[in-house]
Amino acid sequence: MGSDYETTGPPETDIRSLRFLAALRVLRSLSAGMINVAFPFLVLTELHHGAFLLGMVYSAATVATAALGLGFGLAADMVGRRASFVGALALLPVSASLLVVNTSVPVLFLAAVVGGISATGSLSGGGVGGAAQPIQSILATELTSRNDRTKYYAVLAFISGVASAGGAYLGGLAGIREVFAAAAVLGAASLGLSPFVRMGSGVRRTVSLKTGAAIGKFSLTGVLNGLSQGLITPFLIPFFISVYSISRPEMSVYAGISGIMASFALLVAPAIERKIGFLRGIIVTRVGSIVLSIIMPVVRVFPVSLAVYFLLPATRVMALPVQQVAMMDMVSEDERGAAFGINQATRLLAASGGTYFAGFEFESAEVNAAAVEVPFALYGFVLGANLGLYWLFFHKYRPPSGSAGYRSAGAEGRT
Repeated sequence: MGSDYETTGPPETDIRSLRFLAALRVLRSLSAGMINVAFPFLVLTELHHGAFLLGMVYSAATVATAALGLGFGLAADMVGRRASFVGALALLPVSASLLVVNTSVPVLFLAAVVGGISATGSLSGGGVGGAAQPIQSILATELTSRNDRTKYYAVLAFISGVASAGGAYLGGLAGIREVFAAAAVLGAASLGLSPFVRMGSGVRRTVSLKTGAAIGKFSLTGVLNGLSQGLITPFLIPFFISVYSISRPEMSVYAGISGIMASFALLVAPAIERKIGFLRGIIVTRVGSIVLSIIMPVVRVFPVSLAVYFLLPATRVMALPVQQVAMMDMVSEDERGAAFGINQATRLLAASGGTYFAGFEFESAEVNAAAVEVPFALYGFVLGANLGLYWLFFHKYRPPSGSAGYRSAGAEGRT
């Protein structure tokens, strides 16, 4: 990019709008945390379907979320932020409501597709986004100045992640239909806060991408990132169901703790940006994730598996706000929706393939217990390749002069 970085965001952060955005995300994340614990138990223990069907449902939902997120992201740039955001927010309560009314297989697929129930990191990523994630990220960018953007990305993700963890805990305290009903109410309530968040209008009317090269690089890394994520993230809870026969109330506690730890890990992001920079932060934290993914299926001792479950999401997402801010440094202001939408679409489409494969392997584990180990091993391999792409594409990147991470970027030169 050379010296052509965009000066993005307002001169000063819009605290009032950020508070309403945070409150809105809290309600959605509570709802999503409840769903993400209740849904696999509904499929596997209440309805007595297999892990392969669960994987198919998750895959279908992931593909749908990729398409919807891309559509809403482009619409935010070309039509307008507010209408696109409200439309995206409405999908979650509709999805939960469907599961209250009917739990047949076709409705399971429909509800998952509409609401993005794919478990591709909603807890570990600091709250649920689904099809609304690209627009939420645009708003977080536009409401913050570059100097404090990483901090507020991390804080927003932390707040949402804590809410997701709380929702996961609540997901084990009532009957499954009551959980989905409460999730629908919380999701609907989040819509009422959207008018209080300041939003710009659509800022362009063409589909050409001036910063398409940067978007393409992040999308390619997103493919491998998504594939690795799809291989194990949706099956962390089913792993405990199938290997240790954990009950839903007990698993909801563990899921809540894991979500809390991942949320606190996100608060380390500003320090990562200052101390070691974007690229080294991604590499260091995700190498830890690779090591943990190898340990979990091999050492089948419950305390060890539980410790890995608590730590794995945290290591994966710790540097996520730094990565998102770096992408905004390299992308033109009027192409943010396209950038977030394309990045999410490529990541989720790849994740759907990983989820489909992992569902087959988990189903095969009923005959061959070692089959459970395959998705975890592939996760480590794919994530390692992903880190290679990050180095290839971004080893010369340095944040704009004057931003919070500038002085510590070390040898990361400009792209």
